[in-house]
Parts: sequence; structure tokens; C-alpha cells
Amino acid sequence: MSLFCLSSWSPTKRRVINWVALFCLGALLPGYAAAQVSANLTWTPSSDPSVTGYNIYYGSASGDYTNMVSVDAVTNAVVSNLTEGITYFFAAKAHNNAGNESPFSNEALFIGFTANPNTSVYLAAIPTNSTGDQLTFSLAGTVPAGVEIDPNTGILAWSPGFGFASTTNAITVTITDNTSPTLSTSETMLIVIGDYLQAGLGSTAVQAGQSGVLPITLAASDDLTNLQLTIPWPVGQLGTPTVTSASPAVTGSVQMQGATAVVDLQISPGQSLAASNTIAQLNFQALPTQTSAFINVPVAAASGVKSNGSQYGNVTLGMAQVVVVGASPLLQTQTSAAQSRALMLYGNPGANYQVQYATNLTPPVAWAPLLNYQQNNVSESVSLDDSQPMVYYRLQQF
Repeated sequence: MSLFCLSSWSPTKRRVINWVALFCLGALLPGYAAAQVSANLTWTPSSDPSVTGYNIYYGSASGDYTNMVSVDAVTNAVVSNLTEGITYFFAAKAHNNAGNESPFSNEALFIGFTANPNTSVYLAAIPTNSTGDQLTFSLAGTVPAGVEIDPNTGILAWSPGFGFASTTNAITVTITDNTSPTLSTSETMLIVIGDYLQAGLGSTAVQAGQSGVLPITLAASDDLTNLQLTIPWPVGQLGTPTVTSASPAVTGSVQMQGATAVVDLQISPGQSLAASNTIAQLNFQALPTQTSAFINVPVAAASGVKSNGSQYGNVTLGMAQVVVVGASPLLQTQTSAAQSRALMLYGNPGANYQVQYATNLTPPVAWAPLLNYQQNNVSESVSLDDSQPMVYYRLQQF
């Protein structure tokens, strides 16, 4: 039977490169659990008409194949359940109905990594047959935006971001041996960026005894058909919530399981949700007996189903804050991206308040008036003087 050519993402080698994960998902390598990756192999079919299939042999050492996968008379195959960060060597044999095999094809190699879109990837390219020669590392061909490599150490860094979610990216690194040019080589690795689902609740302020709304926000890399949120609910402070959808394509319900609210949202057949938007809202009432308080409402768990029926693998959860204004006013400091400071003032509309300040809290504290005002809305913002290094504030009704 005739020979054929097997190919993968990596070119023919002269020196094999080991890829070492220095950091992954913000953790050092000893605390990092390697994920599973898949190799996509393609080949030129044998011209022998008696060929009925191919045996794909592979292992972690060149010429030493410890595993085998059989396929029909096709020209590509996916080999799954490979450990990321391990270099795999592949070769194939054609076979006929009698089980007779051809000689091995050429050898191809593969190495892959997985990462989350909102984390940074740090990899080091290390030649296995290092001779001590001076090496220079560089990127070859077209690489994803943001990929950088240190030419002296071979450390590759990339923060893919959400724009690369659910993508597979080939990155080729060339190692130039400045002493022995014939040992120079280049190898290609695959970095598979996972999906992402961000689910959370927006914050709000409400008077005691009044109704409030918490927006349910969603950001996802793929189409979504179902979303479930598990929310520890402050039953002693806020009344039982209900859900209202923000789109005709979305329906939802809330079930209370003790002190936990389970929110189920379904998207109508033929419809899907992706990108980022507010898809629904939780409606509630602050209990009339509730005193002024900052109440955290976290999303403890979330699960999403894609339009293809699979579950999201990477889920990020958010936390909302409900500010309930009772008899006493509340205030909260805010800092913008430009480092400017402001106060968020919470009070009952129509009431008169005074903002006071002090530069230290050593008794007796000398509080001085800063601002007298009448509250127009439950929450209002006022800018502060950024020149003061340390100032304390309080809010009183008068």
C-alpha cells in the first residue's frame, strides 16, 4: 500500500520544543490542574484502492507510539483527551480489509493549551535538546492580537480578552540557535480559549416599604437558550421577589427554596441571547419595618445552556447591592477611574440633610458643615474636594 502525508499544526522539526506553563488562571503551576485538549489531524489519502481505513498512532516521544485510534477511509480525524502542555507525536498507517498495514507516514507533532478569556496565559518555550547555545525567540507568521514573546527568555504572554472566547488559536514560535543555525527550529502550539458567561444583578436604592427593581444582566460568548440563577435572598429584609422579562422572547419564574431564590429564564424556540444586555428584572418590596441598611444580594451560582445544548464552562458571578432607606440617611464614598471622589447620599425625598466632615476622629471630634440640601431622589451624588488626603464624612437630617 502506498504512503501518504500526515500533517498537524506543527512543521517538521529539528529540535523539539517543550512548552511550560509558568502561570495559568492566576495560580502557580504546582496548583494548576492540566485540562484536556484535542488534536485535529489531516492527511493526504492513500492512492491504493484497497485501503479501507487508517490507524493513527501517537505517543509522547518521537517514534514511540503508545496509543492508536482507527478511522475509516477519511482524510481527517480528531484525537481527544490529550493532556495540555504535553507534546504528542503522530504517525499513521493505511490498512485494507485484511488488516494489512502500510509503513508509517511521516511524523507530525501537536501541543495544546486551554485558557479562560478573562485571564492571562504565560508560557515558556524550552528546547528539549538544549546545547547551551545562545538562543533567540521570535513569533512567526500571523499571531492573535496582543501576543508577545521575550526574545531572550522565550516567555510568551497573552491576555486574550472576551473577544477571543470560544476560539482556537495557532501560535508559531521560532527558536534561532545563534551558534549552530542548523539546530534552529519553529513549532506551533494551539491555545484554545474557552467560553464565558457573566451573570449578575444591577444595584438599586429604595425606601422602606416601597417597591424596587434589580436588573438581571447577562454577558455571554455564545447564544443562550436557558439561564438559571441561584440567589441567597434576604427574606427578613426584602419581600419575596418576582421576575419580569425585558424581551418578548424571554419568559421566567422564581421559586423560593427556603432563603434561596432560584430564577429560571427560558428563551423562546428560534430565539437566542448573546453579547451583553439586561434580559429581565427582579421585582421586590423592601419591608416596611426595615431600618436603613446596605444589603448585599449575590448570585451564588449560575448555569447557562447554549443553543447547541451544551453547558457553559466558564461562569462569572456578580453581586448587587440594595440600599434601603428607612428613618436614617446613609452615605457611601465613590471613586471614579480618574481617581476623583464623590459621595452617594441616600435619604427620603423632601427631607433636609446636612453633610458634615472632619479631618480626624480623635475625641472630641470636630464635625463641620459641608453642605445643606434637600433630598430630591432616594439617591444623589455630590463631588468632593480631591485635595484633602484624609477626610471623614457623615450625613444628618436637620
